[in-house]
This record gives sequence, C-alpha cells and structure tokens, in this order.
Amino acid sequence: MISTLLRDLRYAGRTFRRSPGFLALAVLTIAVGVGANAAIFSIVNAVLLRPLPFPRANDLVLVSNQNRLTRQSSFDASPANFLDWRRRQRSFTGMAAFRNETFGLFSADRPERMAGAIVTVNFFDVLGATPALGRVFQPADEQPGAPRVAVLSDRLWRRQFSARPDAIGQTIRINDEPHTIVGVMAPEIEYPNKAALWVQSHWRVPEDPLAPAIDPVTQRDHAFITVMARLKPGATLASSRADMDAIAATLEHDFPDENESLGVLVLPLRDDLVSDLKPTILLLFAAVGLLLLIAAANVSGLLIARATARHQEIAIRIALGASRRQILTQLLTESLVLSVIGGAGGVLLAMWLIGPLVALSPADLTVAGAVTIDRSVLGFGLAISTVAGVLFGLAPARQLLQTNLHEDLKQGARGGSTPGQRRIRAAIVCGEVALSLVLLVGAGLTIRSFVKLQQQSPGFDPDHVLTMSVSLPAARYQTPAQKAAFWEMAIARLGQIPGVQFASATSRLPLLPGNSTRGISVPGLPPDAQASASYRTASPNYFRAMGIPLLRGRFFEDGDREGRSPVAIVSASAAQRFWPGRDPIGQHFSINEPTITVVGVVADIHAAALDMPPVPTIYAPYRQDAWPFMVFAIRFADPGGSRAGAFEAPENLQASLRNAIWSIDKDQPIGAVKTMDEWLSNSLTRRRFSVTLLTVFGAVAVSLAAIGLYGVLAFIVAQRRREIGVRMALGAQPRDVILDVLGQGLRLAVVGIVVGLALAFALTRLLSSLLFATSPTDALTFAFVSTLLVVIAIAASLIPALRASRVDPLTALRDE
Repeated sequence: MISTLLRDLRYAGRTFRRSPGFLALAVLTIAVGVGANAAIFSIVNAVLLRPLPFPRANDLVLVSNQNRLTRQSSFDASPANFLDWRRRQRSFTGMAAFRNETFGLFSADRPERMAGAIVTVNFFDVLGATPALGRVFQPADEQPGAPRVAVLSDRLWRRQFSARPDAIGQTIRINDEPHTIVGVMAPEIEYPNKAALWVQSHWRVPEDPLAPAIDPVTQRDHAFITVMARLKPGATLASSRADMDAIAATLEHDFPDENESLGVLVLPLRDDLVSDLKPTILLLFAAVGLLLLIAAANVSGLLIARATARHQEIAIRIALGASRRQILTQLLTESLVLSVIGGAGGVLLAMWLIGPLVALSPADLTVAGAVTIDRSVLGFGLAISTVAGVLFGLAPARQLLQTNLHEDLKQGARGGSTPGQRRIRAAIVCGEVALSLVLLVGAGLTIRSFVKLQQQSPGFDPDHVLTMSVSLPAARYQTPAQKAAFWEMAIARLGQIPGVQFASATSRLPLLPGNSTRGISVPGLPPDAQASASYRTASPNYFRAMGIPLLRGRFFEDGDREGRSPVAIVSASAAQRFWPGRDPIGQHFSINEPTITVVGVVADIHAAALDMPPVPTIYAPYRQDAWPFMVFAIRFADPGGSRAGAFEAPENLQASLRNAIWSIDKDQPIGAVKTMDEWLSNSLTRRRFSVTLLTVFGAVAVSLAAIGLYGVLAFIVAQRRREIGVRMALGAQPRDVILDVLGQGLRLAVVGIVVGLALAFALTRLLSSLLFATSPTDALTFAFVSTLLVVIAIAASLIPALRASRVDPLTALRDE
C-alpha cells in the first residue's frame, strides 16, 4: 500500500516537472481559493466558533428589559427590577449586574482613562472566572463602609506593575478614590468591553452614573445596568424565559407606572456579543465559498485540458496491463498532490492576510480572543484543500477512464477531443462566469449602498471639529454646582486656544457609543401615548461648533443656568411628534416634575448611525442639568477654505487641549482626542470591511473566470489549428477567424451570465438587511456587472483569436 502510494507520488512528481507552467498556475489558483477561505474562517472561528474564555460559557445569558408590544429591547435593566429578578428567579445559579465605565486612573506619571466595569460582588462567580493572582470580590466588600477594592486585568497589571506579585495589597487611585488591589485576572478575561479593571459598587447594584452618591436600589424608572446570569443544570432558554416572563408580569402588576408592557429578554451571551457582526461574517464566508468553487472549477478545467493531451498516454498504459483502478488512483494522487501544495500555499497566504484583515475590521471583531491561524484553521485549510482536490480531479479522471484503446491510440497523435469533453470544458467555464457574476453583483450592491451611505448627510458638519471626553470623579466633584463650574471654566479655557472658533460640550456626541432617553409628559398628547425622546445636555455654542442648523427660536444663552426657568431645544422630529401642526416655540413639557419651556428647534441629526433614522431629541442647558461626564466639541477655523488647515496633524493640538483642562485640575484624566471625521469614518468601519472584501473577492473571481475562459479558447485554437489552416487555405480571412473564436468565447460568457443573473436574483435578497437605500435587485448593478463580464470575456478571447488568425496554412497542414 505504502509502496504503491510512493510510486504514484514519484510519478506525479515527474509528470508535474514536465509541465512547470501548469503546476505553477494550478497551485496559485488553489492557494488563492484556500487562502481566502482560511483567512475568513479564522474570523469565523474567533467570532462564532471558538469557546468564550469562561467555564460552561453556553450557560451564560444576558437578561434585559423588552417591550412586549414593540419587541424592542433596551439591553439594560433598572436596579430595583434586577434585585426582584434575582430574588424571585428559579432558573439561574446566580445573577450579577454590571455597568461599563471609563475610569480615571491617577498615578504619579499622569492621569489616564481606561475601560472597565462597576460590578456586583458575585460578578466573577457568575462568569466562572478565577483570578490568576489574589482573589475576586467577596460579600463583605459591598457592606456599608467597606474599603474600596479593585481587580486588575492581566494587561494593566503587567503595564502598571511590571507583573510583580507584590501588586496585591497596593493602593491605586481610581476616580480619585483609593482602592486596594485584591486580585489579577487571567489574560483572557477582559469582559465586558476589554475591561482593564473592575471595582465593586458602593451599593448592592452599580451606582447611577448621573447620581453616584445616591443609593439606587429603589430605582425602577432608570435602566442603566446590564444583568448577566448562569443557567442551572437542566434549565433551558425556553424555561428561563417562561420563568422571567412570569416575574415580569408580577412586577407589571405591582409597579404599573414603571413596568407597563415591560417583559424580559433572555439572550445567550455569545449571541449578544456577535449579533451585529454575524450577518457580515457569514456573508463573507459564503462569498469565499463561491471563490473556492471558482478556483476548483478553474483547476478542473486546466486538468481536463491537460487530460485531453494525455489520452494516448493512458491508452498505452492500459494496453500494457494497467487496471482502471490503478489509473484512477494515480490521477487522484496527482490531484491531491496539487491540492496539498496549493493548500499549504493557501495557509501561508492566509497567515499574511490576517494582519490586513484585522486592521480593516471593526474594533469589536473578536470576542473569544485574537484572530489567529490555530489548529482549527489549519484543519479547515487541510479539509477544504483535500475536498477541492477530489472535486477538481474527478471530472478529468472520469474523462480519462472513458478511453477507447483503438480510437485513442489513433487519435492521440492528433490530440483531438470528443464532443463530451468539449461540453464539460464549456460547462466549467460557464459555471465560473455564473459564480463570478453572483460575487460581482453582491460586491456591486454593497458598493452602491456604501456610496449612498457616505453621501448621507449626518445633519451636522464634521469638518475641523476636534473632540475630547472628560469624566469628573464623584469624590472630588460632588455637587451639580461644582460640575457646572468645571465645565464652564474648561469651555472658556479651550476657547482661548489659537485657532478655536467655537468651544462647546455635550453629554452625548453623535456617532459615539451610548445613549440617554427620557420619558416626557406633553400637555395635549393622548393619555395612552408613550412620549419619550433622546436626551442631551449642551453648552450654548454646541450647535454652532457642530454645525447643526437652528430652524426656529434661539440657541442656548449664558443666562440659561441653574436657578432660572428650565428651557430646552428640541429637534425637528421631536417638534413634529409632540406638537404636530403647532408652533413648538413656547410650548411646555416636563421630565418628572419641572415644567420646561421650548426655546428653539434645531435640525435632526443621525445620532446613532448614518443608516438609522433620526430620533426625537431634547437638548437641555448643561448648567441646568450638570452631568459628571461630557464630551468637548471644538471647531477650529478653516484657513483659506481648505479641509486640511489645522487638521493636517491634530495630534499637535492635543498638548494644548490637555493643558487647558489641567490648568483647572492637573489630576484630571482626558479621553482620546479625535476628529469628528474620525468618528464618522469609524461608524462606517463594518460596512467598509464587507465592501472591501467583497470587492476583492469579486475581482479575484472574475480574474479566475477570465483565465479559465482564456485557457479553454487557447486549447480549442490549438486543437483546431489544422481546421483553421484549411479554412484559410480555402480563402477565409483573418477577420473571419477572429470573429469565429470571439463568438465561441462570447457564447460561453453569455450562457454563464444568464445562469448567473438567475442565481444572483435569487441570492441577493439575502443581502437586504445589509444594504442602505439600495434594492437587492438593483437593475443598474445587474446591468453594469453583466456588461463588465462581456467586456472581460472579449478581452480573454482576443489573444486566442488573434493567435488563430495568424496560423500559416502551409505550416498547419504540414504539421498535421
């Protein structure tokens, strides 16, 4: 058995050495198909398949509010509801709550901000994560008056303490409060949101971000915490949902004002982590699957063309006593040798592609670790290359085994092929063209969608606007007056930086993560109408700095401050929704108790994403509602009307921005300084990722199809050399020969295009959720791609056609 295999391998090696050009083209084609698949599979593996770094991760779920009527989920819960859920539930071994937080870490060098979480003390127990050093939180840590403690990530521990074990027990200042380090987590534990550290709450639940000094456990009307739970053995998602639905119904009965129509959603943790990425990743995986089929078809076409020239060789071997089984084994061995070499090249290509893929990908691409070429990816690459080897080797092997000794020994010298062999080659080329059209249509639709999305006005002007976030520590800034005073001084200092046109601040900047909503009471609305709107605080120059147009009324003024009558500016959609057919200026509404007067109406903006419609928004003066965290929006003058100007190197302005803040509080950590253009670009990363890869895959696919078409026509011309010579000897002109060969190429391309159009029409409907303002059956895209393939088919056919037109009749007849 082994000796036979070695003999077949040696024979395959000798065969390929005689055809180095064929070997190089076949291996390169396989490597491209396998490499693209392995690279995308490495992403699929990291996002969808690789286990989360927690014990029994499939038992972890998130529990959140969901409106039973609209099925809209908030993915947050109120503290009081969480405590009732935890006390009454029967489906989970434990429920924990946490809130994402950006902490200020005060150190000797300089203050800095980093991602982390405020958690209940059982957070790590529910997660199933054990510390690599020290301990996690304990029940005593949340008792009133207990010392503040913190758990560090491995990354922060190594950076801040050089991985020294004596970090345990040391004190660090987090949000200007001393915390004792009690534990360090394993490197893979950075949940949620790439957390660098975790702290326990002052209370039994994470504190309210807007009122950290107030016990929030009785709050039901402010949902700001995330709830995680672990299923009991034997419990299922269905049974836990039934359990939580019953609890939600009881809470709605007991607290109708805060829990009306409020149900509960139980969602697997992985589903929550990958819900936004999953459609894009699966689309790309399907696309590279098509690319692999095209590559396999291309290699199969090459092998079939090569097989035609080997009929006499196979006939002689059979005549000398070789069995058909031996011949089949030999042919499949050759195919597998090609696939193994090509597969190895594909894995090397995938390793090279990982870096650019990750750089191009969204920041939240991985949830279970880095995208790497691990054993799973290697196994996948080996599997698909082996399957591809069998697939593209079967048709040529079948063709060669259907040999007629008498005819093949006679026909071998002429190198002819049968009608059946020609039909197989034509079908392969048509299939390649059809699959290429499907990929190109998909790429074309996503490109059109992306272009339209980029042309969508965000409702504000991002040019020459720098942003910077600051979060005030509650221990140092305890009262609203202290917070408001800091923001006012900071805006004044930032406005003094040379080149600044407008300096402003807001609680939530468009296109940045996070949102705040408020339920409002509007006189005149039907009693059963649920009125709510997004809520922002803003300084007087915020709308000028962001380029948000004023439609009616006025902007905020310095006189809109604490102690004065509450006022608000509303968006156009809020004015239309709450005061339809009426002048909104001077109208009143309330949030909880105070009556607020509308003084202005501004244009709608796309706050969450460009592909999401604007929502009703209310803006309040920052001095009448002082938040502990704000984002500065600073517009710089545009010298000479150029987009470049002060923004050729915005990092040069960071020192000025930091110094302006540190002149007020030298210990204040500052968030990343970014331009609004960067935030706008970041919001499109996911779509840019899919558009770029689909375009690349489509280009590779059509290149392979063009190579396949060229190869078939070149082979046909070589076989028809004698016929062409006879025709030209009888008076045929070179133009006639060119048109004949071009006609053959176009016929193959047109058949493939027709089949591809039918496939694309059926399959592109699956893209609907990923498109923006573009129909999945967009006629212009279908027409453009079809025309492009016709042009490419003509180009691929032209060289064989010109070669055929230059055949010398006498030479051709003499050769035959």
